[in-house]
Amino acid sequence: MAIRQETYAFARPVPYLLERGVLQTITGPIRHGATGALVTPDAASTVVVEKPDGSDLVSGAVTVASSMMTKDVTPTSTDILGEGWEVRWTPVIGAVTYPTIRQAAYLCEYVPPNLIDATALYVRVPELKHRIPQAQDTAGDNTGWQPQIDAAYYDFLQLLIDDARKPWLIREVTGYYRWLLTRSLQLCVQAISAGPSSDWAQKSKDLHFELRGARGEMRLQYSDQAPAMRKGGAPLTRMAPVGRPSW
Repeated sequence: MAIRQETYAFARPVPYLLERGVLQTITGPIRHGATGALVTPDAASTVVVEKPDGSDLVSGAVTVASSMMTKDVTPTSTDILGEGWEVRWTPVIGAVTYPTIRQAAYLCEYVPPNLIDATALYVRVPELKHRIPQAQDTAGDNTGWQPQIDAAYYDFLQLLIDDARKPWLIREVTGYYRWLLTRSLQLCVQAISAGPSSDWAQKSKDLHFELRGARGEMRLQYSDQAPAMRKGGAPLTRMAPVGRPSW
């Protein structure tokens, strides 16, 4: 009689941004499909980081740390920036080898780090300290608001990738702390059950408009542009009402 294998989910929703010439640790978080808890994979799990030319930057067994697969990688200073990189995890869980997980990667000149922690959330909205969803304690990984902070950072990375630009040429991102903090707060507030006329509902509306303002203030500098030049973090659209004088 065949026994169905457990269902697991790869918990990284965006491509990897690797930084050239820097020792860094990439992670392969696997969550149990039924509970959402991080799963500790077997040491027999493997990972391959493949360059655009088909050669491997690293290949071999993973390191198991904090209940997830990890691997230290150091792209050389001569590796070419850009797309075409790939990270492949082959997880082994409970002595069962699961299908390989393929995730795109970009080699970048600079990768903005996640600057948000729980303290930053509580400074802005102290009530959050007492409203951590119970499900995260009983069924999650007991990290409080960390899932929302991580999700906000993933949204930020996806913003850099999707905005019709080349994230591997970014040299500096100015003003993204406010965006990250506001997005984290927005996700935290959305996780709190509240009625439409509650203070939390009003806070959610306020954060929506604050996030739009934070993106408008964000500035990006690219290595292929003049040092004094910055691009806005959001497209600028100006509209005039019908019948407005043209002078």
